[in-house]
Amino acid sequence: MNPRTLHLDGMQFFGRLASEYRAMFGVDVRDLRGLRVLDCPGGPSSFTAEACAAGAHAVAVDPLYELDADQLRARGEADIQTTIAAMRANAGAFADMDIARYADEKRAAAQAFLADYPAGRAAGRYVAASLPSLPFPDRAFDRTFTAHLLVTYSDPASGGLLPGSPFTEQWHVDAVRELLRVTDGSLHLYPTTTRTEPARRHAYLERIVAELEAGGTWRCRYEPSTYQRGNAAQNLLNASLVIERRRGS
Repeated sequence: MNPRTLHLDGMQFFGRLASEYRAMFGVDVRDLRGLRVLDCPGGPSSFTAEACAAGAHAVAVDPLYELDADQLRARGEADIQTTIAAMRANAGAFADMDIARYADEKRAAAQAFLADYPAGRAAGRYVAASLPSLPFPDRAFDRTFTAHLLVTYSDPASGGLLPGSPFTEQWHVDAVRELLRVTDGSLHLYPTTTRTEPARRHAYLERIVAELEAGGTWRCRYEPSTYQRGNAAQNLLNASLVIERRRGS
């Protein structure tokens, strides 16, 4: 393992609390009341359950939603242990984080997700699917959120965490196009920087932003994030990418 960069052996079924979405994206679930919301990929996150409880029409997508609650509980706990062990082994990159507290938050998110999952799956708010092909009509959602898939699981040469990653630059382009296809209002993407030190804006996103801005349909901006990713170097340029449909487009 590179002593300065965390690498993972595979995709992790790793969840987040709605409060972590607020830190990443600056979004409060109370502000989503009445809106059509997509979380892709959702993982074992409490966001969809919390957003629905606040009055949003929220849907989460993840390929592992084909599994039942007991299978997801086991997978989630195993992935928490794997990821936390990797973080501890690479502690220098997480010097400013309370890793034990972070693990507790992952488990709390998974518990809230699992409490909602059986009923939510039956109701259609947990959908088994994967990028870059989603089973929704055009402009189905007012707000779309995508966290810790794009950029994060790119290959280390580009600044990501996954050696041998299948998520190439073209895959990122196709995934963002698909997310925008199903979005009527705005797409919110996090993270936007590499995991290498010093952190820099990820090159895949730079290409995507340039192409979208040139196309005229979408407006792009970076919104500062308060989500703690690791040490000060990893938090450099820490921001979400907001892609908004231009009025009349």
